[in-house]
Amino acid sequence: MKVAAPVLETEVKGKRLINAHFGKSSLFAVVDTDSNAVEIVENPGLHVQRGRGIYIAQMFKEKGVEAVLVKEMGPGAFDKIRNSLGIKVYLVPEEVKFLDEALELFKKGELPELTEPNEEEHR
Repeated sequence: MKVAAPVLETEVKGKRLINAHFGKSSLFAVVDTDSNAVEIVENPGLHVQRGRGIYIAQMFKEKGVEAVLVKEMGPGAFDKIRNSLGIKVYLVPEEVKFLDEALELFKKGELPELTEPNEEEHR
């Protein structure tokens, strides 16, 4: 299964940090949970002021992403990713800072699925 998460360029002791800001994240990690292969890809929507979710959703579709791990996601991205493409969205707890920790919780089935956006729309 392929899982994606917004990540920061910064690493701490070789561990990738999760970016709390989904649409504004410059990078996403796309992880194959079977092989543990990690691909870091640029956010294809950074060039637009609004509507980044459309570009991100398209990239996820092309990469075969089936689940997204986030700390927050606004209504636009949520609609494109979950409602339009059927990609499941899971909430990473505030205290979880690293991608590997979030993936471990996901694999154990310990992340709650988001059924609605948990961030307000940006104006």
